[in-house]
Amino acid sequence: MIQAAGAPTWDLIVVGTGFGGSMVAVNAVRAGLSVLLIERGRWVDRDESASDPRSILIDQKYRSASPVETPRFGFGREQTFPDDVVGGKSVFYGAASLRFREGDFRMRELYPELCSDLVDWPINYADLAPFYDQAEHLLGVAGVAGGDPNEPPRSGPYTSAPPPYSSPARRVADAATALGLRPFAIPLAINYTASPGRQSCVQCLTCDLFPCPISAKNDLSVSVLPNVIAGGASVMPNTVALKLQRTAGRVSAVDCVDTVTGERFSVRCRVCVVSAGAIASAALLLASGLDDVKPNGAWIGRCLMRHCAGVVAGLFADHTNPEKLFHKQVALTDFYFGGNNGSPPGPWGMIQGLECPPPEYLVAQAGFPVGHLAAMTLKNQVFLLCLGQDLPNQLNHVEIDRDMTDKFGAPIPRVFHKYSRLDRQVRRALYRESARVLRKAGALVRVKKPINTFSHAVGTCRFGTDPAKAALDPWCQFFGVPNLFVVDGSFMPSSSGVNPSLTIAANALRVGEHIVEEWDRIAGATVADCR
Repeated sequence: MIQAAGAPTWDLIVVGTGFGGSMVAVNAVRAGLSVLLIERGRWVDRDESASDPRSILIDQKYRSASPVETPRFGFGREQTFPDDVVGGKSVFYGAASLRFREGDFRMRELYPELCSDLVDWPINYADLAPFYDQAEHLLGVAGVAGGDPNEPPRSGPYTSAPPPYSSPARRVADAATALGLRPFAIPLAINYTASPGRQSCVQCLTCDLFPCPISAKNDLSVSVLPNVIAGGASVMPNTVALKLQRTAGRVSAVDCVDTVTGERFSVRCRVCVVSAGAIASAALLLASGLDDVKPNGAWIGRCLMRHCAGVVAGLFADHTNPEKLFHKQVALTDFYFGGNNGSPPGPWGMIQGLECPPPEYLVAQAGFPVGHLAAMTLKNQVFLLCLGQDLPNQLNHVEIDRDMTDKFGAPIPRVFHKYSRLDRQVRRALYRESARVLRKAGALVRVKKPINTFSHAVGTCRFGTDPAKAALDPWCQFFGVPNLFVVDGSFMPSSSGVNPSLTIAANALRVGEHIVEEWDRIAGATVADCR
């Protein structure tokens, strides 16, 4: 690898600009450290293509050049190509921003017989609560405090309120209330308030799965990275991190390749933070030989979780969204910790409204005749998303095939994942409750469909207090490598039943603050020396 003469040694190199990478940089920049964020993707175009279903969903304008192998049924390999952009998955997510519940941090205590690989977190909700506050503020989350019946304690209200329910959301909320349930407004990282230089949300139908053409969705490339860059950080897009170099037991540099020019080079650092996503981060650590670090290196890639999720679509006699407004607005957590009859046992998860996908996407995904029929009746449908907890299992893992590399020479990650019987039972239970709500709302037909993506992947480098049972310590520092941290969803020892993005963001703020406070010990240099 080429290291340019006179090139700087960065105080902090962050691999990935998603919820973990962007947020861990916030406090480092405030402390005056030099920060470089490496990103595989490019900045998205805020133009007409941003809301074009064919461009974004079918042609995959931002499709990665690097595949992920997902073997199925033992026959051959199936390749998937995630989207790579500055801001990570936040650019395409539906902005749902929920906190984990207090019980999510002590699942082993609550359910000691549920799963042998289930462990309690080494921190509790109170440790993360102030950082949830900060994350919600940075992301501009709009919500209504106190509406969620399982909402954990919070220090105050949200900074802004969401708009009134659209017709589909109101239909679901009314039906749920009639059944004795307690629906509430999903907290959303969306700008609903007009301000100088910012356009407020127009409540279009291309939010979930799409970049926002007017930057009203508060993804990280809109809400956090501009301020981090203004504070002195640098973002290096179109750059793949190939390997972490180690010298005397510490990460000393990151080997990279420019995806546009093909140039290979390395960048030096005092501290390295990996935040490329649960699959890509595990692959990078494995490619760097960190699995040889004993004993915690053996945990890299293990206990992959992704939520046992699915959709229930209700077909109605009338048009469900005549105003054509954004409708991912209402949620239910009444069954978060299980049903009243205790079957299946353990935590279940949540149910939430979901935007109906564009008809072109339904046709492309399901083909003829199912996709065509779904597209033809889309105006009469309401979707509910079921997010079931996916229990940790060491057999669910990420590995790399060193003999099979992508076009940049990086080993291709291979993903092995199978839901347990209990995972599937939980999803069926959430299907049942969702169908009950849709039936009460007047749906003539209810159709369920599982979701098999890895958009909520977590757990591949879990944290804990014992290096024999976890890859990272409670500060997400890699055991045995004092200047290496992992802050994406990899650190989570359990999946919870909500979108993990806000918790990843809050934890990264916590870790970023710790890195700054303990900089002299972690980096081997004072902050003043680094300025």
